[in-house]
Amino acid sequence: MSYGARVAEELARAVAVVKNYGEIAALRASTVSFQAGVIHAVCGENGAGKSTLLKVVAGMVEPDSGHVEAFGSPLAPHTPREAIRRGIGVVLQHFALLPAFTALENILLGVEPVRRFGIIDWVTARRKAEGVTRELGIEWPLDSRVEALGVGDRQRLEIARALYREAKLLMLDEPTAVLTKGEVGALYKTLRRLAEAGTGIVVVTHKMDEVRDHADVVTVMRRGSLVVTRAIDRADAARVAWQVDEVTALIMGAPHRPGGEPKGAAVRAAVHAAVNTDAAEAANAAETGRVLLTVDEVHSGRALDGVSFHLCAFEIVGLAGVEGNGQRELVALLAGDRAPDRGTITGQQTSVVREDRQGEGLVLDASLRDNLVLGELGSFTRAGGLLDLRALEAEGASRMARSGAAGAEFDLDREVRTLSGGNQQKIVVTRALARLGASGVLVAAQPTRGVDIGASELIHARIREAAAAGSAILVLSSDLDELRALCSRILVLSRGRIVAELTSAATDEEFGRSMLGVTAKPTSGAPS
Repeated sequence: MSYGARVAEELARAVAVVKNYGEIAALRASTVSFQAGVIHAVCGENGAGKSTLLKVVAGMVEPDSGHVEAFGSPLAPHTPREAIRRGIGVVLQHFALLPAFTALENILLGVEPVRRFGIIDWVTARRKAEGVTRELGIEWPLDSRVEALGVGDRQRLEIARALYREAKLLMLDEPTAVLTKGEVGALYKTLRRLAEAGTGIVVVTHKMDEVRDHADVVTVMRRGSLVVTRAIDRADAARVAWQVDEVTALIMGAPHRPGGEPKGAAVRAAVHAAVNTDAAEAANAAETGRVLLTVDEVHSGRALDGVSFHLCAFEIVGLAGVEGNGQRELVALLAGDRAPDRGTITGQQTSVVREDRQGEGLVLDASLRDNLVLGELGSFTRAGGLLDLRALEAEGASRMARSGAAGAEFDLDREVRTLSGGNQQKIVVTRALARLGASGVLVAAQPTRGVDIGASELIHARIREAAAAGSAILVLSSDLDELRALCSRILVLSRGRIVAELTSAATDEEFGRSMLGVTAKPTSGAPS
Protein backbone atom coordinates (compact mmCIF):
# COMPACT_ATOMS: atom_id res chain seq x y z
CA MET A 1 0.00 0.00 0.00
CA SER A 2 1.27 3.46 -0.83
CA TYR A 3 1.02 6.51 1.41
CA GLY A 4 2.22 9.50 -0.58
CA ALA A 5 5.80 8.80 -1.64
CA ARG A 6 6.04 5.98 0.93
CA VAL A 7 5.63 2.39 -0.20
CA ALA A 8 5.89 0.15 2.82
CA GLU A 9 5.83 -3.58 3.40
CA GLU A 10 2.52 -4.77 4.82
CA LEU A 11 2.98 -6.54 8.14
CA ALA A 12 -0.59 -7.26 9.17
CA ARG A 13 -4.09 -6.72 7.88
CA ALA A 14 -7.55 -7.02 9.42
CA VAL A 15 -9.92 -8.09 6.63
CA ALA A 16 -13.67 -7.35 6.93
CA VAL A 17 -13.51 -8.03 10.67
CA VAL A 18 -16.81 -8.11 12.56
CA LYS A 19 -17.06 -8.39 16.32
CA ASN A 20 -20.26 -8.08 18.35
CA TYR A 21 -20.79 -8.15 22.10
CA GLY A 22 -24.43 -9.02 22.43
CA GLU A 23 -26.34 -6.29 20.62
CA ILE A 24 -23.33 -3.96 20.57
CA ALA A 25 -21.28 -3.87 17.37
CA ALA A 26 -17.65 -3.32 18.38
CA LEU A 27 -16.32 -3.77 14.82
CA ARG A 28 -18.38 -3.52 11.63
CA ALA A 29 -16.66 -5.19 8.66
CA SER A 30 -13.46 -3.28 9.38
CA THR A 31 -10.50 -3.57 7.02
CA VAL A 32 -7.16 -1.89 7.70
CA SER A 33 -3.50 -2.72 7.15
CA PHE A 34 -0.37 -1.85 9.11
CA GLN A 35 3.02 -1.33 7.45
CA ALA A 36 6.70 -1.60 8.32
CA GLY A 37 8.55 1.62 9.04
CA VAL A 38 5.35 3.60 9.67
CA ILE A 39 3.88 5.18 12.81
CA HIS A 40 0.17 4.58 12.30
CA ALA A 41 -2.23 6.44 14.63
CA VAL A 42 -5.71 5.04 15.27
CA CYS A 43 -8.14 7.65 16.57
CA GLY A 44 -11.79 7.87 17.52
CA GLU A 45 -14.20 8.44 20.35
CA ASN A 46 -14.36 6.11 23.34
CA GLY A 47 -16.21 2.99 22.31
CA ALA A 48 -15.33 3.43 18.63
CA GLY A 49 -13.70 -0.02 18.52
CA LYS A 50 -10.02 0.97 18.59
CA SER A 51 -8.94 -1.32 21.43
CA THR A 52 -11.03 -4.19 20.06
CA LEU A 53 -9.28 -3.81 16.70
CA LEU A 54 -5.87 -4.09 18.32
CA LYS A 55 -6.94 -7.13 20.35
CA VAL A 56 -8.25 -8.86 17.21
CA VAL A 57 -4.97 -8.26 15.34
CA ALA A 58 -3.02 -9.45 18.41
CA GLY A 59 -4.99 -12.72 18.52
CA MET A 60 -6.60 -11.86 21.84
CA VAL A 61 -10.15 -11.58 20.50
CA GLU A 62 -11.66 -13.97 17.94
CA PRO A 63 -13.68 -12.09 15.29
CA ASP A 64 -17.23 -13.21 14.54
CA SER A 65 -16.37 -13.01 10.84
CA GLY A 66 -13.48 -11.80 8.74
CA HIS A 67 -9.87 -12.67 9.47
CA VAL A 68 -6.39 -11.35 10.23
CA GLU A 69 -3.40 -11.76 7.95
CA ALA A 70 0.01 -11.59 9.58
CA PHE A 71 3.17 -11.32 7.51
CA GLY A 72 1.54 -12.67 4.38
CA SER A 73 -0.63 -15.49 5.68
CA PRO A 74 -3.76 -15.90 7.86
CA LEU A 75 -3.19 -15.72 11.60
CA ALA A 76 -3.95 -19.35 12.39
CA PRO A 77 -4.49 -20.42 15.02
CA HIS A 78 -5.97 -17.08 16.06
CA THR A 79 -4.24 -16.90 19.45
CA PRO A 80 -1.96 -14.47 21.32
CA ARG A 81 0.82 -17.08 21.32
CA GLU A 82 0.72 -17.35 17.52
CA ALA A 83 0.61 -13.56 17.11
CA ILE A 84 3.67 -13.19 19.36
CA ARG A 85 5.44 -15.97 17.44
CA ARG A 86 4.76 -14.12 14.19
CA GLY A 87 6.18 -10.90 15.61
CA ILE A 88 3.09 -8.98 16.75
CA GLY A 89 3.41 -7.24 20.12
CA VAL A 90 0.69 -5.32 21.92
CA VAL A 91 0.72 -3.01 24.95
CA LEU A 92 -2.79 -2.56 26.30
CA GLN A 93 -4.13 0.50 28.09
CA HIS A 94 -4.81 -1.51 31.26
CA PHE A 95 -1.79 -3.29 32.59
CA ALA A 96 -1.27 -7.06 32.37
CA LEU A 97 1.51 -7.25 34.95
CA LEU A 98 1.93 -9.45 38.02
CA PRO A 99 2.35 -7.03 40.96
CA ALA A 100 4.24 -9.50 43.18
CA PHE A 101 6.84 -10.23 40.48
CA THR A 102 9.88 -8.10 39.75
CA ALA A 103 10.17 -5.98 36.63
CA LEU A 104 12.63 -8.47 35.12
CA GLU A 105 10.36 -11.43 35.88
CA ASN A 106 7.44 -9.66 34.19
CA ILE A 107 9.54 -8.91 31.10
CA LEU A 108 10.63 -12.56 30.79
CA LEU A 109 7.29 -14.16 31.60
CA GLY A 110 6.48 -16.72 28.92
CA VAL A 111 9.72 -16.21 26.95
CA GLU A 112 12.34 -17.18 29.51
CA PRO A 113 15.72 -18.08 27.96
CA VAL A 114 16.81 -21.47 29.31
CA ARG A 115 20.02 -23.44 29.46
CA ARG A 116 20.40 -27.17 29.84
CA PHE A 117 17.94 -28.91 32.12
CA GLY A 118 15.47 -26.01 31.84
CA ILE A 119 17.47 -23.61 34.01
CA ILE A 120 16.73 -19.94 33.24
CA ASP A 121 19.71 -18.06 31.83
CA TRP A 122 19.36 -15.01 34.05
CA VAL A 123 22.62 -13.41 32.91
CA THR A 124 21.63 -13.37 29.24
CA ALA A 125 18.06 -12.35 30.07
CA ARG A 126 19.15 -9.45 32.29
CA ARG A 127 21.64 -8.18 29.72
CA LYS A 128 19.02 -8.10 26.98
CA ALA A 129 16.34 -6.61 29.25
CA GLU A 130 18.70 -3.87 30.43
CA GLY A 131 19.39 -2.94 26.82
CA VAL A 132 15.66 -2.56 26.16
CA THR A 133 14.93 -0.59 29.33
CA ARG A 134 17.93 1.66 28.78
CA GLU A 135 16.56 2.57 25.35
CA LEU A 136 13.25 3.50 27.01
CA GLY A 137 14.97 5.65 29.63
CA ILE A 138 14.06 3.36 32.54
CA GLU A 139 16.46 4.01 35.41
CA TRP A 140 15.00 2.01 38.29
CA PRO A 141 16.42 -1.47 39.04
CA LEU A 142 14.93 -4.44 37.21
CA ASP A 143 14.69 -6.18 40.60
CA SER A 144 12.02 -3.66 41.68
CA ARG A 145 8.67 -5.28 42.39
CA VAL A 146 5.85 -4.06 40.16
CA GLU A 147 3.61 -3.34 43.15
CA ALA A 148 6.12 -0.65 44.22
CA LEU A 149 6.14 1.08 40.82
CA GLY A 150 4.03 4.06 39.85
CA VAL A 151 1.55 3.96 36.99
CA GLY A 152 3.95 5.63 34.56
CA ASP A 153 6.72 3.14 35.34
CA ARG A 154 4.33 0.24 34.89
CA GLN A 155 3.37 1.56 31.47
CA ARG A 156 7.02 1.75 30.42
CA LEU A 157 7.51 -1.78 31.72
CA GLU A 158 4.68 -3.00 29.47
CA ILE A 159 6.41 -1.41 26.48
CA ALA A 160 9.74 -2.95 27.49
CA ARG A 161 8.13 -6.38 27.66
CA ALA A 162 6.84 -6.07 24.09
CA LEU A 163 10.20 -4.82 22.79
CA TYR A 164 12.01 -7.65 24.57
CA ARG A 165 9.98 -10.08 22.45
CA GLU A 166 11.41 -8.40 19.32
CA ALA A 167 8.04 -7.49 17.87
CA LYS A 168 8.12 -6.49 14.20
CA LEU A 169 4.69 -4.88 14.61
CA LEU A 170 4.30 -3.05 17.91
CA MET A 171 0.77 -1.91 18.79
CA LEU A 172 0.23 0.44 21.74
CA ASP A 173 -3.13 1.39 23.23
CA GLU A 174 -2.91 4.89 24.75
CA PRO A 175 0.78 4.50 25.64
CA THR A 176 1.26 8.14 26.67
CA ALA A 177 -1.80 8.47 28.89
CA VAL A 178 0.33 8.13 32.03
CA LEU A 179 3.47 9.91 30.83
CA THR A 180 4.69 13.46 31.33
CA LYS A 181 5.34 15.72 28.35
CA GLY A 182 9.06 15.00 28.47
CA GLU A 183 8.45 11.27 28.74
CA VAL A 184 6.07 11.41 25.77
CA GLY A 185 8.77 13.03 23.65
CA ALA A 186 11.30 10.40 24.71
CA LEU A 187 8.88 7.57 23.92
CA TYR A 188 8.15 8.86 20.43
CA LYS A 189 11.86 9.28 19.74
CA THR A 190 12.19 5.58 20.59
CA LEU A 191 9.21 4.68 18.42
CA ARG A 192 10.63 6.70 15.53
CA ARG A 193 13.97 4.91 15.83
CA LEU A 194 12.14 1.58 15.78
CA ALA A 195 10.12 2.65 12.74
CA GLU A 196 13.25 3.79 10.89
CA ALA A 197 14.73 0.36 11.60
CA GLY A 198 11.70 -1.26 9.94
CA THR A 199 9.32 -1.93 12.83
CA GLY A 200 5.68 -1.14 12.25
CA ILE A 201 4.21 1.05 15.01
CA VAL A 202 0.48 1.36 15.73
CA VAL A 203 -0.60 3.86 18.38
CA VAL A 204 -4.15 4.32 19.62
CA THR A 205 -4.34 7.89 20.88
CA HIS A 206 -6.81 10.63 21.69
CA LYS A 207 -4.11 13.31 21.60
CA MET A 208 -4.16 15.23 18.36
CA ASP A 209 -0.79 16.85 19.06
CA GLU A 210 0.75 13.36 18.94
CA VAL A 211 -0.89 12.75 15.56
CA ARG A 212 0.34 16.13 14.34
CA ASP A 213 3.91 15.67 15.57
CA HIS A 214 4.56 11.97 15.00
CA ALA A 215 2.06 10.03 12.85
CA ASP A 216 2.76 9.03 9.26
CA VAL A 217 -0.69 7.52 8.75
CA VAL A 218 -3.94 8.02 10.65
CA THR A 219 -7.09 5.91 10.77
CA VAL A 220 -10.33 7.35 12.17
CA MET A 221 -12.90 4.98 13.68
CA ARG A 222 -16.47 5.73 14.71
CA ARG A 223 -19.00 3.30 16.22
CA GLY A 224 -17.05 0.26 15.10
CA SER A 225 -16.53 1.41 11.54
CA LEU A 226 -13.40 2.70 9.84
CA VAL A 227 -14.23 6.17 8.57
CA VAL A 228 -10.99 6.92 6.75
CA THR A 229 -7.30 5.98 6.54
CA ARG A 230 -4.92 8.53 5.11
CA ALA A 231 -1.31 9.65 5.10
CA ILE A 232 -0.07 12.73 6.92
CA ASP A 233 1.82 14.95 4.49
CA ARG A 234 4.86 15.93 6.55
CA ALA A 235 6.45 18.01 3.81
CA ASP A 236 4.26 21.02 4.66
CA ALA A 237 3.71 22.04 8.33
CA ALA A 238 0.60 24.06 7.49
CA ARG A 239 -0.83 21.10 5.61
CA VAL A 240 -0.15 18.81 8.60
CA ALA A 241 -2.04 21.16 10.94
CA TRP A 242 -4.97 21.34 8.53
CA GLN A 243 -5.08 17.54 8.15
CA VAL A 244 -5.06 17.03 11.92
CA ASP A 245 -7.92 19.49 12.35
CA GLU A 246 -9.78 17.55 9.67
CA VAL A 247 -9.18 14.33 11.61
CA THR A 248 -10.48 16.02 14.77
CA ALA A 249 -13.66 16.99 12.95
CA LEU A 250 -14.14 13.44 11.67
CA ILE A 251 -13.65 12.00 15.16
CA MET A 252 -16.33 14.29 16.54
CA GLY A 253 -18.71 13.27 13.77
CA ALA A 254 -18.63 16.62 11.96
CA PRO A 255 -18.05 16.86 8.21
CA HIS A 256 -14.90 18.63 7.15
CA ARG A 257 -15.43 21.88 5.25
CA PRO A 258 -13.00 22.19 2.34
CA GLY A 259 -11.73 25.71 1.79
CA GLY A 260 -12.59 26.87 5.28
CA GLU A 261 -11.49 26.36 8.82
CA PRO A 262 -11.95 22.70 9.80
CA LYS A 263 -14.75 22.32 12.26
CA GLY A 264 -12.42 20.48 14.63
CA ALA A 265 -10.29 23.60 14.94
CA ALA A 266 -13.32 25.80 15.55
CA VAL A 267 -14.69 23.45 18.19
CA ARG A 268 -11.36 23.25 20.01
CA ALA A 269 -10.88 27.02 19.87
CA ALA A 270 -14.35 27.60 21.33
CA VAL A 271 -13.79 25.04 24.07
CA HIS A 272 -10.37 26.53 24.90
CA ALA A 273 -11.85 30.02 25.18
CA ALA A 274 -14.72 28.80 27.35
CA VAL A 275 -12.44 26.78 29.61
CA ASN A 276 -10.06 29.68 30.19
CA THR A 277 -12.95 32.06 30.81
CA ASP A 278 -14.30 29.67 33.43
CA ALA A 279 -10.83 29.28 34.96
CA ALA A 280 -10.53 33.06 35.25
CA GLU A 281 -13.98 33.29 36.85
CA ALA A 282 -13.01 30.54 39.29
CA ALA A 283 -9.84 32.46 40.18
CA ASN A 284 -11.88 35.58 40.92
CA ALA A 285 -14.34 33.62 43.05
CA ALA A 286 -11.47 31.98 44.93
CA GLU A 287 -10.28 35.34 46.16
CA THR A 288 -13.28 35.55 48.46
CA GLY A 289 -13.95 31.80 48.81
CA ARG A 290 -13.67 30.23 52.23
CA VAL A 291 -11.08 27.53 52.86
CA LEU A 292 -12.60 24.04 52.55
CA LEU A 293 -9.44 21.96 52.94
CA THR A 294 -6.13 22.59 54.66
CA VAL A 295 -3.09 20.34 54.43
CA ASP A 296 -0.51 21.42 57.02
CA GLU A 297 3.05 20.05 57.15
CA VAL A 298 1.97 16.53 56.22
CA HIS A 299 4.56 13.73 56.28
CA SER A 300 4.02 10.17 55.08
CA GLY A 301 6.88 7.69 55.11
CA ARG A 302 9.54 8.65 52.59
CA ALA A 303 6.98 9.88 50.04
CA LEU A 304 5.76 13.18 51.55
CA ASP A 305 8.00 15.58 53.41
CA GLY A 306 6.05 18.46 54.92
CA VAL A 307 3.37 19.13 52.29
CA SER A 308 1.23 22.22 52.94
CA PHE A 309 -1.50 23.85 50.86
CA HIS A 310 -5.15 24.87 51.04
CA LEU A 311 -8.19 24.72 48.77
CA CYS A 312 -10.94 27.33 48.66
CA ALA A 313 -14.57 27.15 47.61
CA PHE A 314 -15.14 27.98 43.92
CA GLU A 315 -11.50 27.11 43.15
CA ILE A 316 -9.80 24.57 40.87
CA VAL A 317 -6.18 24.00 41.87
CA GLY A 318 -3.75 21.88 39.86
CA LEU A 319 -0.99 19.62 41.10
CA ALA A 320 1.85 18.96 38.65
CA GLY A 321 4.93 16.83 39.01
CA VAL A 322 6.87 13.93 37.60
CA GLU A 323 5.12 10.72 38.56
CA GLY A 324 6.52 9.04 41.66
CA ASN A 325 7.10 12.21 43.69
CA GLY A 326 4.35 11.55 46.22
CA GLN A 327 1.17 11.99 44.21
CA ARG A 328 -0.28 8.55 44.95
CA GLU A 329 0.45 8.86 48.65
CA LEU A 330 -1.13 12.31 48.80
CA VAL A 331 -4.31 11.06 47.14
CA ALA A 332 -4.46 8.15 49.60
CA LEU A 333 -4.19 10.58 52.53
CA LEU A 334 -6.85 12.93 51.15
CA ALA A 335 -9.15 9.97 50.50
CA GLY A 336 -8.78 8.84 54.11
CA ASP A 337 -7.17 5.53 53.16
CA ARG A 338 -4.43 6.20 55.69
CA ALA A 339 -3.40 8.78 58.27
CA PRO A 340 -0.31 11.00 57.95
CA ASP A 341 2.70 10.20 60.07
CA ARG A 342 2.84 13.86 61.08
CA GLY A 343 0.89 16.98 60.20
CA THR A 344 -2.84 17.54 59.80
CA ILE A 345 -5.52 17.45 57.13
CA THR A 346 -8.65 19.38 58.04
CA GLY A 347 -11.77 20.32 56.17
CA GLN A 348 -14.73 18.94 54.31
CA GLN A 349 -15.24 15.30 53.40
CA THR A 350 -13.39 14.49 50.19
CA SER A 351 -14.70 12.74 47.07
CA VAL A 352 -11.98 11.10 44.96
CA VAL A 353 -11.44 10.12 41.33
CA ARG A 354 -8.75 7.44 41.49
CA GLU A 355 -6.05 7.42 38.81
CA ASP A 356 -6.30 3.63 38.28
CA ARG A 357 -9.97 3.33 37.35
CA GLN A 358 -9.91 -0.45 36.89
CA GLY A 359 -7.79 -1.31 39.91
CA GLU A 360 -9.19 1.20 42.40
CA GLY A 361 -12.22 2.95 40.95
CA LEU A 362 -14.48 0.15 39.74
CA VAL A 363 -15.67 -3.37 40.46
CA LEU A 364 -15.34 -4.70 36.94
CA ASP A 365 -17.65 -7.70 37.29
CA ALA A 366 -20.42 -5.60 38.89
CA SER A 367 -23.15 -3.80 36.97
CA LEU A 368 -23.21 -0.19 35.89
CA ARG A 369 -25.91 0.42 38.51
CA ASP A 370 -23.76 -0.99 41.32
CA ASN A 371 -20.67 0.95 40.24
CA LEU A 372 -22.57 4.22 39.98
CA VAL A 373 -23.54 4.02 43.67
CA LEU A 374 -20.53 2.04 44.92
CA GLY A 375 -20.04 2.59 48.65
CA GLU A 376 -23.35 4.45 49.07
CA LEU A 377 -25.85 1.68 49.75
CA GLY A 378 -26.46 3.13 53.21
CA SER A 379 -28.11 6.12 51.53
CA PHE A 380 -30.63 3.79 49.89
CA THR A 381 -31.43 1.66 52.93
CA ARG A 382 -34.80 1.96 54.64
CA ALA A 383 -35.68 1.20 58.24
CA GLY A 384 -35.15 -2.47 58.94
CA GLY A 385 -32.12 -2.68 56.69
CA LEU A 386 -34.00 -3.18 53.42
CA LEU A 387 -32.73 -1.55 50.24
CA ASP A 388 -35.03 0.93 48.55
CA LEU A 389 -34.64 -0.62 45.11
CA ARG A 390 -36.85 1.94 43.41
CA ALA A 391 -34.74 4.84 44.71
CA LEU A 392 -31.56 2.98 43.82
CA GLU A 393 -32.75 2.38 40.27
CA ALA A 394 -33.84 6.00 39.85
CA GLU A 395 -30.53 7.37 41.11
CA GLY A 396 -28.55 4.95 38.94
CA ALA A 397 -30.51 5.99 35.84
CA SER A 398 -30.08 9.67 36.70
CA ARG A 399 -26.34 9.37 37.15
CA MET A 400 -26.04 7.30 33.98
CA ALA A 401 -27.75 10.07 32.03
CA ARG A 402 -25.44 12.71 33.53
CA SER A 403 -22.36 10.62 32.79
CA GLY A 404 -22.57 11.27 29.07
CA ALA A 405 -22.36 7.52 28.42
CA ALA A 406 -26.14 7.12 28.40
CA GLY A 407 -27.84 5.43 25.47
CA ALA A 408 -29.95 2.47 24.52
CA GLU A 409 -26.88 0.22 24.55
CA PHE A 410 -26.10 1.07 28.19
CA ASP A 411 -28.35 -1.21 30.22
CA LEU A 412 -27.81 -0.60 33.95
CA ASP A 413 -27.46 -4.38 34.39
CA ARG A 414 -24.50 -4.47 32.00
CA GLU A 415 -21.12 -5.32 33.53
CA VAL A 416 -18.85 -2.30 33.71
CA ARG A 417 -15.90 -4.27 32.32
CA THR A 418 -17.65 -4.39 28.93
CA LEU A 419 -17.41 -0.59 28.54
CA SER A 420 -14.53 1.16 26.80
CA GLY A 421 -11.92 2.77 29.04
CA GLY A 422 -13.32 6.25 28.39
CA ASN A 423 -16.87 5.26 29.29
CA GLN A 424 -15.57 3.57 32.44
CA GLN A 425 -13.89 6.86 33.35
CA LYS A 426 -17.17 8.72 32.89
CA ILE A 427 -18.76 6.37 35.43
CA VAL A 428 -15.98 7.01 37.96
CA VAL A 429 -16.12 10.79 37.53
CA THR A 430 -19.92 10.92 37.65
CA ARG A 431 -20.02 8.94 40.90
CA ALA A 432 -17.39 11.19 42.52
CA LEU A 433 -19.20 14.37 41.49
CA ALA A 434 -22.55 13.04 42.71
CA ARG A 435 -21.06 12.60 46.19
CA LEU A 436 -19.83 16.18 46.43
CA GLY A 437 -22.99 17.88 47.53
CA ALA A 438 -22.74 21.60 48.29
CA SER A 439 -19.28 22.97 49.11
CA GLY A 440 -17.52 19.65 48.92
CA VAL A 441 -13.92 18.80 48.06
CA LEU A 442 -13.09 16.82 44.92
CA VAL A 443 -9.68 15.25 44.35
CA ALA A 444 -9.44 14.22 40.70
CA ALA A 445 -6.35 12.17 39.84
CA GLN A 446 -5.77 12.04 36.06
CA PRO A 447 -9.49 12.71 35.36
CA THR A 448 -9.20 12.52 31.56
CA ARG A 449 -6.49 9.89 31.20
CA GLY A 450 -7.23 7.71 28.17
CA VAL A 451 -10.46 9.44 27.12
CA ASP A 452 -11.35 11.04 23.81
CA ILE A 453 -11.72 14.73 22.97
CA GLY A 454 -15.47 14.86 23.54
CA ALA A 455 -15.27 12.97 26.84
CA SER A 456 -12.46 15.23 28.05
CA GLU A 457 -14.56 18.30 27.32
CA LEU A 458 -17.52 16.76 29.15
CA ILE A 459 -15.43 15.88 32.22
CA HIS A 460 -13.84 19.34 32.27
CA ALA A 461 -17.28 20.92 32.03
CA ARG A 462 -18.54 18.85 34.99
CA ILE A 463 -15.49 19.83 37.07
CA ARG A 464 -16.01 23.51 36.30
CA GLU A 465 -19.71 23.22 37.17
CA ALA A 466 -18.79 21.71 40.55
CA ALA A 467 -16.38 24.57 41.25
CA ALA A 468 -18.95 27.16 40.16
CA ALA A 469 -21.42 25.61 42.63
CA GLY A 470 -19.01 26.19 45.52
CA SER A 471 -16.83 23.09 45.67
CA ALA A 472 -13.05 23.07 45.93
CA ILE A 473 -11.28 20.96 43.33
CA LEU A 474 -7.74 19.54 43.27
CA VAL A 475 -6.73 18.15 39.86
CA LEU A 476 -3.64 15.96 39.61
CA SER A 477 -2.58 15.56 35.99
CA SER A 478 0.49 14.74 33.94
CA ASP A 479 -0.97 16.94 31.17
CA LEU A 480 0.18 20.52 31.68
CA ASP A 481 -2.23 21.78 29.03
CA GLU A 482 -5.11 20.30 31.02
CA LEU A 483 -3.93 22.00 34.21
CA ARG A 484 -3.44 25.31 32.42
CA ALA A 485 -6.93 25.16 30.97
CA LEU A 486 -8.72 24.23 34.21
CA CYS A 487 -6.82 25.73 37.10
CA SER A 488 -6.53 29.13 38.75
CA ARG A 489 -3.19 28.14 40.27
CA ILE A 490 -0.91 25.13 39.88
CA LEU A 491 1.18 23.60 42.66
CA VAL A 492 4.32 21.66 41.77
CA LEU A 493 5.20 18.56 43.79
CA SER A 494 8.81 17.41 43.75
CA ARG A 495 10.44 14.87 46.05
CA GLY A 496 7.50 14.93 48.39
CA ARG A 497 7.31 18.69 48.82
CA ILE A 498 5.38 21.57 47.24
CA VAL A 499 8.24 23.49 45.64
CA ALA A 500 6.37 26.12 43.61
CA GLU A 501 3.00 27.70 42.94
CA LEU A 502 2.63 28.81 39.32
CA THR A 503 -0.06 30.22 37.09
CA SER A 504 -1.19 28.97 33.69
CA ALA A 505 1.11 31.59 32.14
CA ALA A 506 4.22 29.76 33.34
CA THR A 507 6.33 28.26 30.56
CA ASP A 508 7.11 24.58 30.11
CA GLU A 509 10.67 25.41 31.13
CA GLU A 510 9.51 26.93 34.42
CA PHE A 511 7.33 23.90 35.14
CA GLY A 512 10.19 21.59 34.21
CA ARG A 513 12.65 23.40 36.50
CA SER A 514 10.20 23.19 39.37
CA MET A 515 9.46 19.51 38.79
CA LEU A 516 13.18 18.82 39.00
CA GLY A 517 13.34 20.67 42.31
CA VAL A 518 14.93 23.84 40.93
CA THR A 519 13.37 27.00 42.34
CA ALA A 520 11.08 28.57 39.75
CA LYS A 521 11.39 32.21 38.81
CA PRO A 522 8.80 34.36 40.62
CA THR A 523 7.81 36.24 37.46
CA SER A 524 5.13 33.69 36.56
CA GLY A 525 3.43 33.55 39.90
CA ALA A 526 5.83 31.46 41.94
CA PRO A 527 6.14 32.67 45.52
CA SER A 528 9.18 34.82 46.13
